[in-house]
Amino acid sequence: MQLVGISASLVVGTLVVVVLWALRRRLRARERDLERKAQELAVSRAAEQRLTEELLDARRAEEEARRAKAEAEAASQAKSAFLANMSHELRTPLNSILGFAQLMERDVSLGDRHRENLAVICKSGEHLLGLVNDILEMAKIEAGRMTLAEAEFDLHEMLSGLSEMFAVEAQKRGLTLTVEREPDVPQLVHGDEGKLRQVLINLLGNALKFTPRGSVTLRAWARRATGVREGGAHDVATGGRARVSFEVTDTGRGMAEEELAELFEAFAQTASGRRSGEGTGLGLHISRRIVRMMGGDMHVESQLGRGTTLRFDVRLTLPDAGGARLSAAPRSRRVVGLAPGQPRYRVLVVDDRWDVRHCLLKLLDSVGVEVRSATNGLGAVAQWETWSPHLVLLDLRMPLLDGYEAASRIKSSPRGRETVVVAMTASAFEQNRSLAAEAGCDDFVSKPFRDADIFNLLTKHLGARFEHEDRPAASSSKARAPAARSVDLARAAAELPPSLRKDLRRAATRLDAKAVQAAIEQFRPEDAELAGAVAELARGYRFDSILALSSADEEEPS
Repeated sequence: MQLVGISASLVVGTLVVVVLWALRRRLRARERDLERKAQELAVSRAAEQRLTEELLDARRAEEEARRAKAEAEAASQAKSAFLANMSHELRTPLNSILGFAQLMERDVSLGDRHRENLAVICKSGEHLLGLVNDILEMAKIEAGRMTLAEAEFDLHEMLSGLSEMFAVEAQKRGLTLTVEREPDVPQLVHGDEGKLRQVLINLLGNALKFTPRGSVTLRAWARRATGVREGGAHDVATGGRARVSFEVTDTGRGMAEEELAELFEAFAQTASGRRSGEGTGLGLHISRRIVRMMGGDMHVESQLGRGTTLRFDVRLTLPDAGGARLSAAPRSRRVVGLAPGQPRYRVLVVDDRWDVRHCLLKLLDSVGVEVRSATNGLGAVAQWETWSPHLVLLDLRMPLLDGYEAASRIKSSPRGRETVVVAMTASAFEQNRSLAAEAGCDDFVSKPFRDADIFNLLTKHLGARFEHEDRPAASSSKARAPAARSVDLARAAAELPPSLRKDLRRAATRLDAKAVQAAIEQFRPEDAELAGAVAELARGYRFDSILALSSADEEEPS
């Protein structure tokens, strides 16, 4: 029994030990589980803390981005407002310069030398306007607000005008400027004439600037999408589209290969440009953007010390023949007065600047239009109520009452809705046009404007008909005769003595107007008509045409 009791006690003790060991293992397992959960909780809390911090960072970043966006928008608006104000301040005096120059050109008593001086003033003013437009176009590109203003225009006239615009600069630099137009280039086209001219002016200006000696050549050719006649000429009467290509080549300094990659970047300048200290580095960047908007692209080829060629193409629409003739005719001749049998048109000019009012008053009065003026919107409304003008030329920025409110007041009555209100502004951006339309304006004209712009408004809105002078306007760059007339002159020049042709050719090559005039006087007694034609070419700096005449016999095949 004693042995049995000892065994039972041993068994019980063993069982107790086993139970305790099992309990201890379970306890340790529980402790490890608790430790693991504590670690997981710590990790979770750390992750939660990191997530909280990330959320706070994201909120801070979002707030900073929102604040930065607001600051950027405010800066953009401030820049746009600054550029618009600068545009107004620059364009307004340019409007007076170009406007009064055009008024002086209308003076029939003006001598040829004064007309030449006025032509230089006009061309320089146009060039300055182009520089202003370069900066403003860059702002429009950045804001995504550059658009095409397409209309019908004479491409041949534009190219000839560019030739004469840069003839003085080429002569001053001792360079030969040549404009070559292939026969397949259409004359009347539909597109954005202003922007195309802007691109060509930029390329020609750069070529002349960076060419110390030699020549600058502008070439134009075209290919027709549909309706091409045999031989490649355009059948304008069928309408359609044409791709017109332009190429400006110079014999200047050229560019290194590494410079070509950055040529079209904004504010990028070549080594020649940096040495010259001229320009902003925007011209080519803007030009290529314009060309791409017009459905083409621009490319460059250059060799250091050998010269540069810039080539681009644009898509233009060909109008029908009847409409082309009608729209082109008035542009070639200067208006001298109202045609007989028309009412006495009344025009009210409203502008706070005396020079703008005076220029328009003299221009309209010179052609027989009855005209009055006002200095602000309140005066415009008062004059409209008492005088009932047919058309109001209304400046948008004026003291006391601006043009928007004045237009709105005039157009708010049935009688006012019959009055044509044309907004005038020297501001840069197109939103002024939409704001003017919302105020009730019927049309919009930008400063500086040309006399033809004002007369076209009267024709468009009032049906006014004008008489034009028989000869082309001196300022319209049209000292060029029809093809048959050119042939007659070439034949007459070919009959001159070889010594006279040589003198004329040498003078034209040197761009020496006095020497050309001396050569003219030698054959004037024998051929006054030829002498007059060559003298007119000399006055227009058309030395390329004089050179062609004096070399006519040498160019014929033997």
